[in-house]
Amino acid sequence: MKIKSVNLNSFFILIISVTIFSCIDNSNTLFFQIDSKTSNVKFNNQIIENDTLNILNEEYVFNGGGVAAADFDNDGKTDLFFTGNQQPNRIYLNQGDFVFKDISESAKILAQDKWSTGVTYVDINNDNLIDIYVCAAMHKNNRDNMLFINKGVDPQTGIISFEEKASEYGIDDSGNSMGAVFFDYNKDGLLDLFVLNNEQSKTIPTNYRKKITDGTAVSNDKLYKNNGDGSFSDVTIEAGITIEGFGLGVAISDVNYDGWPDIFIGNDYITNDLLYINNQDGTFSNKIRDFIKHQSMFSMGVDISDFNNDGYPDIVSLDMLGETNYRKKTTISYSNYETVLLNKKWDYQTQHSRNMLHLGNGNNIPFSEIGMLSEIYQTDWSWSPLFFDADNDGLKDLFVTNGFPRDITDKDFSDFRQSVSRYVNNSSILDCIPVVKKPNYSFKNNGDLTFSDKSSDWGLGIDSFSNGAAYADLDKDGDLDYIINNINDEAFIFKNTSEKFPDNKSLIIRLKGPENNITGIGSKVVTRFKGGEFQTQEVYHTRGYMSAVENIIHFGFKNIDKIESVEILWPDGSFEKFSDIGLKTEIEFEYQNSNKRDDTILSFPLVNKNYEIILSETAEKRNIDFKHSQIDQADFHSQRLLPRKISESSPKIITGNFNNDDLTDFVISNSKGASPKLFLQTDDGKFNEYDLFDPDHYNQYNYEDLIAFDYDLDNDLDIIFLANKEDYSRQIFETKIELLRNKGNGNFELESDKFPKMNSQGSIIRINSNTNNEVSDVFIGGKTRIMGYPYSDKSLIFKKVGGEFKNVTDKVFGNFKPKGIIKDAHWVDINNDNIKDLVVLSEFYPIQIYLNESGILKPLNNSGIENYSGWWQSIESFDSDNDGDMDLLVGNIGSNNHYNISNDTPVSLVSKDFDENGFEDPIIFSYSKSKKGELKMYPVTFWGNLNRQSPFFRKKFKSYKQFGSADFNKIFSEEELKGAIKLEVNFDKTCLIENLGDGKFKVHILPNKSQFAPIFDFEKADLNNDGLLDLLLIGNDYGNEPFIGPYDALSGLVLINTGGNKFEVMEEEKSNFVVPGNARDIEKITNLKGDNSFLVSQNSGELLLFEMSKK
Repeated sequence: MKIKSVNLNSFFILIISVTIFSCIDNSNTLFFQIDSKTSNVKFNNQIIENDTLNILNEEYVFNGGGVAAADFDNDGKTDLFFTGNQQPNRIYLNQGDFVFKDISESAKILAQDKWSTGVTYVDINNDNLIDIYVCAAMHKNNRDNMLFINKGVDPQTGIISFEEKASEYGIDDSGNSMGAVFFDYNKDGLLDLFVLNNEQSKTIPTNYRKKITDGTAVSNDKLYKNNGDGSFSDVTIEAGITIEGFGLGVAISDVNYDGWPDIFIGNDYITNDLLYINNQDGTFSNKIRDFIKHQSMFSMGVDISDFNNDGYPDIVSLDMLGETNYRKKTTISYSNYETVLLNKKWDYQTQHSRNMLHLGNGNNIPFSEIGMLSEIYQTDWSWSPLFFDADNDGLKDLFVTNGFPRDITDKDFSDFRQSVSRYVNNSSILDCIPVVKKPNYSFKNNGDLTFSDKSSDWGLGIDSFSNGAAYADLDKDGDLDYIINNINDEAFIFKNTSEKFPDNKSLIIRLKGPENNITGIGSKVVTRFKGGEFQTQEVYHTRGYMSAVENIIHFGFKNIDKIESVEILWPDGSFEKFSDIGLKTEIEFEYQNSNKRDDTILSFPLVNKNYEIILSETAEKRNIDFKHSQIDQADFHSQRLLPRKISESSPKIITGNFNNDDLTDFVISNSKGASPKLFLQTDDGKFNEYDLFDPDHYNQYNYEDLIAFDYDLDNDLDIIFLANKEDYSRQIFETKIELLRNKGNGNFELESDKFPKMNSQGSIIRINSNTNNEVSDVFIGGKTRIMGYPYSDKSLIFKKVGGEFKNVTDKVFGNFKPKGIIKDAHWVDINNDNIKDLVVLSEFYPIQIYLNESGILKPLNNSGIENYSGWWQSIESFDSDNDGDMDLLVGNIGSNNHYNISNDTPVSLVSKDFDENGFEDPIIFSYSKSKKGELKMYPVTFWGNLNRQSPFFRKKFKSYKQFGSADFNKIFSEEELKGAIKLEVNFDKTCLIENLGDGKFKVHILPNKSQFAPIFDFEKADLNNDGLLDLLLIGNDYGNEPFIGPYDALSGLVLINTGGNKFEVMEEEKSNFVVPGNARDIEKITNLKGDNSFLVSQNSGELLLFEMSKK
């Protein structure tokens, strides 16, 4: 028998591999941590503080380092590069099977005298070798960024080495850099460089001040143009990169689908995030207000990817909001309305301390921020977000690193430091700072815009101080492994074991680009499946935080028979397509095989969609120029514990033919200090505008609501206004029901004595007409006053008796008057007896349905919806299923909130004048995680807000830690709760309520996009001529409490009725129904031809008019 020789190195690797995979087979987690004894990756970004360098005098000391994954030695395996702060950089060559070789010293990349931060890679000199760009910070006299030119493998020694040449190339930026990205900003075929800088000036970075927008700020990012001759030129100012920012994250994407790369920057502290849109002429303009409605306050890392496979880029930015109640309540002092006022004064866009997930809705449509609906908004002190499909199911999951060695945001520590800093040295203070060592997060994409926390299930539940991270297919098995740079711990390498899911497959796409861009930076790739489904990705190496991912495009897919095609659009427009590739696991695109751009064969998502839009906004064309101006009532100053503003409910619209010319006109209400307006339509479809009141009148009243009907039965429409007068200093609160009698041809005369005097204030007015179309009943919903929440004034019913309206409330309602904070009401025939019944919506109550029995309104019980208690907002009715009875559309607060509302975890409102000072103390409670991970009911508000509310609360706790541990049972004693009201919301969804007949109803939740924000109104119209009424929804609430900030994720929505009480979302680009503001009312209006148009009012915004574009 002949014995063959055995390579001992190969044998050793084989044994290690068997050991690794044996462990993996016994694991139930998706990821398996590779021990450093196996991998030889022992990099540890250890940071040691001293008297001169510590968290007290350098807040960025623990911002950590990054990791880059690339094939540096061209052996076909992905290697790793880690940046160190006080530690030297390290490079590890992949030997296969998760075994690496440390060649850092011979590679000459250590940079031991530098504080290295971000890292990225590029073939900068077009020699088919990957070069490394490393950012530096901290040491003012020694923080030039570094460019390590790859000199390749020495054939004599077999060793790869690098040479630092940043100065030679002109990119040795010294601006305290946090990261960098290579991209071709001017599409000249050469890769340029954007450097993200974060230099702290003498000004405290959290203080409001005038923005610096001329490029003179100490902390200004840099753009370097590739000259094509081995040098770069600083073109920062001439390119328009001129706005100050404390940048921590940068991502490149074609955000507006014009084929040119744009720049998204996540900025820390007071400076707003930036979205530099490429002007296609070598310059950029910051257009973030046009795309993003609100931002993270302390933005860390960012990533851009299409996580929901709709073809539009989505943006995630990270912040520091803790997941447990304890972390929230010990790191946040109070919700401060002053920030809202200061943002307006200094022209800052609103920012909030939580993760943001901005969902792309299409070209030139604002993004929808849905972090709370998606349940990824609270991951503590977070750094790197990365979208990638970890389990190969065709959906990109989200991975987040977090942790911080010394939590200087701890409020008890802040108080302690302030009180003792004059008496003790820094080392003593340092020992008192809490530690935030937390597991990283991994969120599984559920495919419905939500994510599930799988951190523990997927094997990532290890406490750490983690910063930069990258993904790569380290073992070439078709799934993505995960690499993390840690502070004071060895780096993590997690092997992905997605082979546990045999139905899940993957496709790896590699690119071989043109000479000046060998890795294909800026390319767009799409994989298409049958049925029109697809996945897409743009190619940029810099992702997440301080890091660069492997240069591959990875697509997972589940239960797919075959891949229809894979297509690439190179940055210069060249195109290539592979068809009928079956279930290949890997393909490569080579630029030299591509064809010149042919727009006739390009389709979405490689290029923008070419929709034939349904609606066009035509207010200016129709001579409508109305902008509502809301006087800020500072509700939160008057009543600190309000969950949402009360004062921003207008303007409302009514339509009708007010001058008897067969054309539909409209009236819009206004705020105090401005007259309601009458718009009369002319034959050419335009409108003429008229004031309805003179200044002496409208300066006294706020016009809460209005209706139109023929009061005096003279065949023209009169107008009824609900006018409130409020003088808080003198405690004067009154409401008038005012009649504007139509004298013909749209001329009106004010009469204020046609309704009985009201001893309460009203918020809504709704009329009931009899079979002769005569108004028989008027319902006035009671108004909740600022300082009076959660109570409303009495709701009233006026009935027309003998030609006059009389207050018949007690007779009509008896002992069953409407409860709660009245938000809306609707007269509708519920039981098909040809008599309209009344449906009333109130916050924190089930829907209240009153059947009209001979003029007496009696509550309907056992309806099937009595257990749905909502944060209701609006109601409309129509026969959704064409079965002959009226169904209900009900607008709710939506699911994009932080209250964690469900039947098992309701949000509760407890209110009482606890300190007996004459004012209510309303406390909102919701279920949140305790330190042990148990769901308990805690106050939503912060200790600072309770302290400011009353000494009653101030004396209960001596520290933020005590308050952070106090659940409902520790906030109030049984004695203190005597006489308090307790209300609940267990349902937050906007829904269709199907009328089943016989007083029974069934709830149908409307599509997920309907849950993005509170819905303030609906309109119905058959938009596609199929005989079914479709829906137009408007909403948002910019008056939500200031810490969480505005509920503003809706920009108008069209739902197409598909029958059977089911609706589908029409893409915003197709509908073109774009209502981005604080929308309050929508009304249908017709022109002389009978064509439908839709008026939409916005609080503190423009009045919009949408006309049908396609018949």
